[in-house]
Amino acid sequence: MAVKTMAMGGGDGKFNDGWHELAIATAEYGTYKSPNGDKKYLDLTFEGYPENMNLRVYEVYNKTTNEEFSIANIFKYANAGIIAVLKDPTGKKPVIQYDDEASGLVGASINVFFYKETKSGKGYSRIFNSIAPVVQEGEHITYTEDQVASIKASVEKRYNKSLELNSDTVVADTTVTAAETASPEIPF
Repeated sequence: MAVKTMAMGGGDGKFNDGWHELAIATAEYGTYKSPNGDKKYLDLTFEGYPENMNLRVYEVYNKTTNEEFSIANIFKYANAGIIAVLKDPTGKKPVIQYDDEASGLVGASINVFFYKETKSGKGYSRIFNSIAPVVQEGEHITYTEDQVASIKASVEKRYNKSLELNSDTVVADTTVTAAETASPEIPF
């Protein structure tokens, strides 16, 4: 017999469920081609993570204003490419002017929400498609701890709602016997 050693730890927690502050390593646009029409997306990878641990955000448009907001929120919350904050004509809500060049996101830090997917049955870690900013003071936009906490709570609410919407597609591991399903009122 020989004397051997082994590591004590069981991992560094970098794939645990919940919030992680990550720096963007790469950012690239792509186009998803489908029978219903092409859809633009933004793919992000993160420093210290494999390329398949990516965040893909598809463009989504406001039905009233026809303004794209899903990819725009990535730039807003990453505080990247922001040129100016302008007053809107009504004076109610400021308008953010930004450069949507994907490379402008590289190096920016954001909060992402990890969860365990159930679709494959293997419980792989995935990144939810909504993000939150990190606490920061930028030239044009500042995010306080309270604002970040509020945005995180909103993302978690959206994540939980997505679980409810998809819960009927989750396959449960149950066995039902014929006796449990038989009913005296149904002759078959």
